Amino acid sequence: MDGRLLNSSLIIKGSSKLISTTFHFFPSRWGITEGKTTKEIALLNRKNINKAIETIERLKGSVFTIGKMDAYFNVEANKINRKYHSDRSIRVPSNFHLKMSDNTFLRVQPTHFPSYSLITTFVKDNITISGGNLIGDRWEHDYTPINDIAGVNRDDHGYGFLIYVIGSHNTTIDNVNISDAVGDGIIVHAETIRNPNGELKAGTRTSEKTIIKNCLITECRRNNIAVIDAKGVIIDDCDILNTGKGEQAFDSAGNKIFSSSGTAPRYGIDLEALRYINNDSTINEINKIEDVIIKNSRFKGNAAGDIDIYTVSKVIIENNFFDKWVANFASNDVIIRDNIFESRNPEISFGINIQSFIRNGTEFNFNYTITNNTITGYRDGIKLAGINQTVNGNKINNCVTGLQLNNLSDSKIFDNRYTSNLNVSYGINPFPNSIINNVTLTNEYINVTNRPLNFRGVNKNATVPDNQLTINNCELHTNSKNFKLHIKDSKNITIKNTKTNTSFEIINSVNIIERDNTIIN
Repeated sequence: MDGRLLNSSLIIKGSSKLISTTFHFFPSRWGITEGKTTKEIALLNRKNINKAIETIERLKGSVFTIGKMDAYFNVEANKINRKYHSDRSIRVPSNFHLKMSDNTFLRVQPTHFPSYSLITTFVKDNITISGGNLIGDRWEHDYTPINDIAGVNRDDHGYGFLIYVIGSHNTTIDNVNISDAVGDGIIVHAETIRNPNGELKAGTRTSEKTIIKNCLITECRRNNIAVIDAKGVIIDDCDILNTGKGEQAFDSAGNKIFSSSGTAPRYGIDLEALRYINNDSTINEINKIEDVIIKNSRFKGNAAGDIDIYTVSKVIIENNFFDKWVANFASNDVIIRDNIFESRNPEISFGINIQSFIRNGTEFNFNYTITNNTITGYRDGIKLAGINQTVNGNKINNCVTGLQLNNLSDSKIFDNRYTSNLNVSYGINPFPNSIINNVTLTNEYINVTNRPLNFRGVNKNATVPDNQLTINNCELHTNSKNFKLHIKDSKNITIKNTKTNTSFEIINSVNIIERDNTIIN
């Protein structure tokens, strides 16, 4: 059958199939009304485009091309449920390529409902979504307080998505412009929640092998990209911009007033598996994220931060540009390498923040490698805590503090370079009263305006008697001889084989070992 003959009113019987697997969609033939319209007509638009997609799939077509089209689609959903969302969306089937052009605009019909999904892949395989412009209703949305049909309060209206990948395998999103969702631009999730031990429920799937590349994702209200449950996500060569701008408003009683302003967490990319820690430190992993690569992308203007490594395992973040930060919560086996961090504002707190998260004696942040990054213009270049961390080969320029340590164990820091000509700047400045155990700093080069080392209360409360922090074969320079290598109220520190152009200032500290150090002019 010749696809040029197809339209919304044609009745097809028998076992017909298309001559060509590529079908060209003409909106007028399928009852699509373009431009601003009513809620009812936008609903008809959604039903008609789904009818066209289902027809082409049934006729063995695999490439559904859309040229010039600018239309609104009613995809509103009045509860948070993946199947419910999919039923009310534009649905992409398995073994299918939704191929749009630069002149294709799919818009969300403005709604007062708290959630929607413009395009979904629900438990499908081998899908490509390419080209086109997907636009949410962030600026036209009605944010009136609401309970959904399940009786749940949804006043935040934060669950409107433009592409929702649900339990699908081998999904590629390529060269799509995505903007203005009331929630997330792209979200990747499983078919349903997992068993408490992290295993998928029988007969259900997570999303696997999801590729997001060459996309522009901008001005979504919550996150530009959210990954909730997935295995194998690659985000490559994307521009991830201006997430979540606009500050939360409050009424006189302190209650939130929701509007088009951003809603938490407001990250460029949020890697956030929902899970719960039990009293015995085991985890109920009802969601799980593994094997994520974020590379060759540009992050600018995102309100809360660029990447949130919240609850995820096995992540590589490489060759990206950031103008705010990468931060974590409780994650492991993370590589952050070969990135450029250039603060858009000198008051931004840090470039990279790896914190400690301990519950019932168990540390949930471990096995990070931070290497060969260039970090410029932050208050703190790197903040580091946790267990078994490696930080090496980084260049930290014009930060108030190059490296801040806090509650860190079994870690190696080496071959980093910290330089600053700010009026006030420090090299390594641990958080006061931090515990630093079995940590080595080797071949570090520091040249700053104030103290190269500023240790206050380091290991003050430590119970292990041995040397816990060793500084070896480093160069420590200050621009003013008035500033010393300052160690106060601290213990269990060894500094050896180190060159410096200043002297040590050790106050009320014990077990501080200086050996084979050289003071140079």
